[in-house]
Amino acid sequence: MIILACETSTLLGSVAVLEDNNVLSYEESLRKSSHSDSLNIFIQNALTKAHKKLSDVDLFVTGVGPGSFTGIRISLNTVKTFGYCFNKPVLGISSLHSLGLQALSSEQDEFFNYQVISMINAYKNMVYVATYRFENKTLIEVKKPEVVRVQALSEYIYKKSIICGDGYLAYEKYFPENVKQNIIRLKNVSDEPHAKMSGQLAFQNIDLKHSWEKLVPLYLRASEAEENLKGIRYQPLI
Repeated sequence: MIILACETSTLLGSVAVLEDNNVLSYEESLRKSSHSDSLNIFIQNALTKAHKKLSDVDLFVTGVGPGSFTGIRISLNTVKTFGYCFNKPVLGISSLHSLGLQALSSEQDEFFNYQVISMINAYKNMVYVATYRFENKTLIEVKKPEVVRVQALSEYIYKKSIICGDGYLAYEKYFPENVKQNIIRLKNVSDEPHAKMSGQLAFQNIDLKHSWEKLVPLYLRASEAEENLKGIRYQPLI
Protein backbone atom coordinates (compact mmCIF):
# COMPACT_ATOMS: atom_id res chain seq x y z
CA MET A 1 0.00 0.00 0.00
CA ILE A 2 1.21 3.48 -0.92
CA ILE A 3 0.35 6.37 1.41
CA LEU A 4 0.68 10.09 0.87
CA ALA A 5 0.65 11.91 4.22
CA CYS A 6 0.44 15.67 4.81
CA GLU A 7 0.80 17.66 8.03
CA THR A 8 0.34 21.44 8.30
CA SER A 9 -1.25 21.95 11.74
CA THR A 10 1.77 23.80 13.19
CA LEU A 11 4.65 25.92 11.88
CA LEU A 12 6.27 22.87 10.27
CA GLY A 13 4.72 21.82 6.98
CA SER A 14 5.60 18.32 5.80
CA VAL A 15 4.70 15.66 3.24
CA ALA A 16 5.76 12.01 3.17
CA VAL A 17 5.30 9.11 0.77
CA LEU A 18 5.31 5.66 2.36
CA GLU A 19 5.03 2.13 1.01
CA ASP A 20 4.51 -0.88 3.27
CA ASN A 21 5.32 1.31 6.29
CA ASN A 22 8.65 2.40 4.81
CA VAL A 23 9.27 6.09 4.14
CA LEU A 24 10.16 6.49 0.46
CA SER A 25 10.55 10.27 0.50
CA TYR A 26 9.56 13.37 2.41
CA GLU A 27 9.61 17.15 2.21
CA GLU A 28 9.40 19.53 5.15
CA SER A 29 10.11 23.11 6.12
CA LEU A 30 9.29 25.55 8.90
CA ARG A 31 6.72 28.02 7.62
CA LYS A 32 8.06 31.24 6.17
CA SER A 33 4.74 31.99 4.48
CA SER A 34 1.41 30.21 4.29
CA HIS A 35 1.50 26.42 4.01
CA SER A 36 -0.83 26.88 1.05
CA ASP A 37 2.14 28.29 -0.89
CA SER A 38 4.32 25.23 -0.33
CA LEU A 39 2.14 22.17 0.24
CA ASN A 40 1.49 21.34 -3.42
CA ILE A 41 5.18 21.84 -4.22
CA PHE A 42 6.14 19.50 -1.38
CA ILE A 43 3.66 16.89 -2.63
CA GLN A 44 5.02 17.01 -6.16
CA ASN A 45 8.64 16.86 -4.97
CA ALA A 46 7.98 13.96 -2.60
CA LEU A 47 6.15 11.97 -5.27
CA THR A 48 8.90 12.63 -7.81
CA LYS A 49 11.62 11.46 -5.38
CA ALA A 50 9.58 8.33 -4.63
CA HIS A 51 9.00 7.69 -8.36
CA LYS A 52 5.24 7.74 -7.81
CA LYS A 53 2.23 9.61 -9.19
CA LEU A 54 -0.86 10.81 -7.37
CA SER A 55 -2.84 8.09 -9.10
CA ASP A 56 -0.52 5.48 -7.52
CA VAL A 57 -1.54 6.50 -4.00
CA ASP A 58 -3.84 4.03 -2.21
CA LEU A 59 -4.56 6.13 0.89
CA PHE A 60 -4.39 9.87 1.50
CA VAL A 61 -3.59 10.87 5.09
CA THR A 62 -3.67 14.22 6.88
CA GLY A 63 -2.97 15.55 10.32
CA VAL A 64 -6.33 16.84 11.59
CA GLY A 65 -5.01 18.91 14.49
CA PRO A 66 -5.31 20.27 17.03
CA GLY A 67 -3.28 23.27 16.02
CA SER A 68 -3.63 26.27 13.74
CA PHE A 69 -7.18 26.41 12.36
CA THR A 70 -5.94 27.71 9.01
CA GLY A 71 -3.05 25.27 8.84
CA ILE A 72 -5.28 22.28 9.56
CA ARG A 73 -7.71 23.26 6.81
CA ILE A 74 -4.94 23.53 4.19
CA SER A 75 -3.83 19.92 4.53
CA LEU A 76 -7.30 18.56 5.24
CA ASN A 77 -8.91 20.17 2.19
CA THR A 78 -6.04 19.05 -0.03
CA VAL A 79 -6.40 15.44 1.09
CA LYS A 80 -10.20 15.55 0.77
CA THR A 81 -9.81 16.84 -2.78
CA PHE A 82 -7.42 14.01 -3.69
CA GLY A 83 -9.73 11.44 -2.13
CA TYR A 84 -12.65 12.79 -4.15
CA CYS A 85 -10.78 13.14 -7.46
CA PHE A 86 -9.12 9.71 -7.36
CA ASN A 87 -11.95 7.91 -5.53
CA LYS A 88 -9.51 6.74 -2.87
CA PRO A 89 -9.95 6.46 0.92
CA VAL A 90 -8.61 9.04 3.35
CA LEU A 91 -7.61 8.98 7.00
CA GLY A 92 -7.18 11.72 9.61
CA ILE A 93 -4.49 11.38 12.29
CA SER A 94 -4.27 13.40 15.50
CA SER A 95 -1.31 15.77 15.26
CA LEU A 96 -0.67 15.16 18.98
CA HIS A 97 -0.36 11.43 18.32
CA SER A 98 2.08 12.01 15.46
CA LEU A 99 4.08 14.31 17.71
CA GLY A 100 4.24 11.73 20.50
CA LEU A 101 5.27 8.92 18.15
CA GLN A 102 8.50 10.75 17.45
CA ALA A 103 9.69 9.79 20.93
CA LEU A 104 9.91 6.21 19.64
CA SER A 105 12.37 7.29 16.96
CA SER A 106 14.88 8.19 19.66
CA GLU A 107 15.51 4.45 20.18
CA GLN A 108 16.22 5.04 23.85
CA ASP A 109 14.67 1.88 25.28
CA GLU A 110 15.11 3.00 28.89
CA PHE A 111 12.39 5.61 28.36
CA PHE A 112 9.69 3.23 27.10
CA ASN A 113 8.32 2.81 30.63
CA TYR A 114 7.35 6.47 30.84
CA GLN A 115 4.17 8.01 29.51
CA VAL A 116 4.44 10.54 26.68
CA ILE A 117 2.63 13.87 26.84
CA SER A 118 2.31 15.79 23.58
CA MET A 119 1.76 19.51 23.92
CA ILE A 120 0.93 21.92 21.08
CA ASN A 121 0.68 25.66 21.65
CA ALA A 122 -2.98 26.75 21.70
CA TYR A 123 -1.97 30.36 22.49
CA LYS A 124 -3.71 32.61 25.04
CA ASN A 125 -1.81 30.69 27.75
CA MET A 126 -3.34 27.37 26.76
CA VAL A 127 -1.97 24.16 25.25
CA TYR A 128 -3.49 21.25 23.35
CA VAL A 129 -2.39 18.14 25.19
CA ALA A 130 -2.82 14.34 25.09
CA THR A 131 -1.20 11.46 26.97
CA TYR A 132 0.15 8.23 25.50
CA ARG A 133 2.00 5.13 26.70
CA PHE A 134 4.26 2.62 24.98
CA GLU A 135 2.93 -0.91 24.53
CA ASN A 136 5.15 -3.31 22.58
CA LYS A 137 6.89 -0.22 21.17
CA THR A 138 3.54 1.09 19.91
CA LEU A 139 2.14 4.38 21.18
CA ILE A 140 -1.33 3.94 22.71
CA GLU A 141 -3.62 6.82 23.68
CA VAL A 142 -4.24 7.03 27.42
CA LYS A 143 -5.92 10.41 27.69
CA LYS A 144 -7.62 11.95 24.68
CA PRO A 145 -6.69 15.37 23.29
CA GLU A 146 -7.98 18.39 25.17
CA VAL A 147 -7.18 22.04 25.67
CA VAL A 148 -5.67 22.91 29.05
CA ARG A 149 -4.69 26.21 30.60
CA VAL A 150 -1.01 26.41 31.47
CA GLN A 151 -2.00 27.19 35.07
CA ALA A 152 -3.64 23.73 35.30
CA LEU A 153 -0.72 21.66 34.00
CA SER A 154 0.42 20.79 37.52
CA GLU A 155 -2.69 18.62 37.74
CA TYR A 156 -1.97 17.07 34.33
CA ILE A 157 1.74 16.28 34.60
CA TYR A 158 1.61 14.49 37.95
CA LYS A 159 4.36 11.89 37.40
CA LYS A 160 7.56 11.44 35.40
CA SER A 161 6.65 11.93 31.75
CA ILE A 162 8.32 12.49 28.39
CA ILE A 163 7.17 15.91 27.19
CA CYS A 164 7.32 17.02 23.56
CA GLY A 165 5.88 19.82 21.50
CA ASP A 166 6.01 23.56 20.89
CA GLY A 167 3.52 24.06 23.73
CA TYR A 168 6.27 23.07 26.13
CA LEU A 169 8.75 25.42 24.46
CA ALA A 170 6.30 28.33 24.59
CA TYR A 171 5.49 28.08 28.30
CA GLU A 172 8.42 26.23 29.89
CA LYS A 173 9.48 29.17 32.03
CA TYR A 174 6.03 29.39 33.63
CA PHE A 175 5.88 25.76 34.79
CA PRO A 176 5.94 25.46 38.60
CA GLU A 177 8.76 23.45 40.17
CA ASN A 178 6.55 20.43 40.96
CA VAL A 179 5.78 20.16 37.23
CA LYS A 180 9.37 20.67 36.08
CA GLN A 181 10.51 17.80 38.34
CA ASN A 182 8.29 15.41 36.37
CA ILE A 183 9.44 16.46 32.89
CA ILE A 184 11.75 14.30 30.76
CA ARG A 185 13.04 15.80 27.53
CA LEU A 186 14.62 13.48 24.96
CA LYS A 187 17.49 14.63 22.78
CA ASN A 188 17.11 14.88 19.01
CA VAL A 189 13.30 14.61 19.12
CA SER A 190 11.38 17.21 17.13
CA ASP A 191 8.79 19.43 18.81
CA GLU A 192 6.65 19.58 15.65
CA PRO A 193 4.39 16.81 14.26
CA HIS A 194 5.70 15.25 11.05
CA ALA A 195 3.90 13.67 8.10
CA LYS A 196 6.24 10.67 8.32
CA MET A 197 4.73 9.80 11.69
CA SER A 198 1.18 10.41 10.44
CA GLY A 199 1.85 7.91 7.66
CA GLN A 200 3.19 5.30 10.07
CA LEU A 201 0.16 5.73 12.34
CA ALA A 202 -2.07 5.32 9.29
CA PHE A 203 -0.63 1.85 8.69
CA GLN A 204 -1.40 0.97 12.31
CA ASN A 205 -4.98 2.25 11.94
CA ILE A 206 -5.69 1.20 8.39
CA ASP A 207 -9.11 -0.21 9.33
CA LEU A 208 -10.28 3.33 10.19
CA LYS A 209 -9.90 4.63 6.63
CA HIS A 210 -13.04 6.13 5.11
CA SER A 211 -14.38 8.24 2.28
CA TRP A 212 -13.40 11.89 1.84
CA GLU A 213 -16.72 13.40 2.96
CA LYS A 214 -16.32 11.96 6.47
CA LEU A 215 -12.95 13.60 7.09
CA VAL A 216 -13.25 16.34 9.73
CA PRO A 217 -10.74 18.50 11.65
CA LEU A 218 -9.97 18.08 15.35
CA TYR A 219 -10.88 21.50 16.72
CA LEU A 220 -10.68 21.66 20.51
CA ARG A 221 -11.26 25.40 20.76
CA ALA A 222 -13.87 27.68 19.28
CA SER A 223 -12.83 30.61 17.14
CA GLU A 224 -11.67 33.76 18.92
CA ALA A 225 -14.98 35.47 18.12
CA GLU A 226 -16.96 32.55 19.56
CA GLU A 227 -14.80 32.46 22.69
CA ASN A 228 -15.30 36.19 23.23
CA LEU A 229 -19.05 35.72 22.81
CA LYS A 230 -19.03 32.98 25.45
CA GLY A 231 -16.97 35.12 27.82
CA ILE A 232 -13.83 32.96 27.59
CA ARG A 233 -11.02 35.37 28.32
CA TYR A 234 -7.25 35.40 28.25
CA GLN A 235 -5.79 34.72 31.69
CA PRO A 236 -2.33 36.16 32.48
CA LEU A 237 0.27 33.72 33.80
CA ILE A 238 1.81 36.22 36.20
